[in-house]
Formats: sequence, structure tokens, C-alpha cells
Amino acid sequence: STVSPPTLALSNEASTSSTVIQRVAKLATFKLFLFSPSPLSAAFSCHESGATVLSLAPRQQLLITGGRKGWISVLELPHRHQRQSFQAHDSPVKALAVDPTEGSFISGSAEGNIKVWSLSTQCLLHQFPNEHARQSLFRNLGTGVMQIEVGPANHIFSCGADGTMKMRILPDRFSVNNGNLKNDVKFII
Repeated sequence: STVSPPTLALSNEASTSSTVIQRVAKLATFKLFLFSPSPLSAAFSCHESGATVLSLAPRQQLLITGGRKGWISVLELPHRHQRQSFQAHDSPVKALAVDPTEGSFISGSAEGNIKVWSLSTQCLLHQFPNEHARQSLFRNLGTGVMQIEVGPANHIFSCGADGTMKMRILPDRFSVNNGNLKNDVKFII
């Protein structure tokens, strides 16, 4: 028998939800506001091994999903199609956040890397390797980035399996930082 790929189905019921169906018949349900009055808004086939996280850009009506194999998909809800799918990380995507202006989104991975992407083009804008990598002498012990939140004025807050919470201020087009973002952490807890 053939195995169908996982499907992301969005419905418009009383308790509006989206469902990720994996190959092993596991079911995960996410609460989601929909913008279409039809009973079944859309069904997307994405994330071969299942989705791990999602984030919504409400003004642009985009759903961003992250998968177990490090892929990110950008789904256009009103047009009911997948805009883009790309390999963002080498390990599962563990956290996603959209900035308040919806100009970019941030992804965090199980290996501890954080990457900032353009929402309109899905191009990589900034990356912070091993931001939350918990290392021993022989192997990586943690699950990397656990959560990312974006605040006003380009503030990014992240926490990870390494036991730290960090805040960064991302540069904008008016900032001059000579490309050195590695030492731009404002505080660590």
C-alpha cells in the first residue's frame, strides 16, 4: 500500500482549528483563526515527517510552518496555495515568530541556531549559529531553541535548552553595525 504525505487541513467550524496528519496516523491540532467562510478552507501537503511549529502573519494572511526535517513552508490562506517551501535548518524547526510589522519572521532549530528571514521573499537576512546550543565535550545535549518572541523596535527574545534567555536588537536599514551581530546580545539570563 502507498503512504500519502501529511496534509495540513484548515476548517471553519465552531472551534476553528487546523490539523496536521502524519504518516503514522498521529494527529496534532492547532487553534487558528480563518479568513474564509467555506467549510474546508484549504488542504496543504507539506512536511514529509510532520509539522513541529506554526506561526501566523494575520495582516498578510500567511501561515508559516516548520517541520521535523528543518523545512519551512509559507502558506497563503486566501489563495489556498503554498507560496514557498525551503530547507531552513539541518535539524527540526522548534520555534517560529513573525515580527509585528510582518516584514520578517524568525526560526529556531533543535541544533540551537536562530535565523531571520524576509517574509516577502523568504531570503535569509541574519543568522545566529549556536545561539542556544547546549554542548558537552562529546555531543549536543539539548534541543536547541525552545521559544522565540518578537517585540517592538526589532527586539528578539529567545530561550533555549542551554538554560539561557537572550534578547537581541536586530539592525534595520538605518543601523550601522559593520555586519558584526555575534556580539549584539543585550542581556542573558
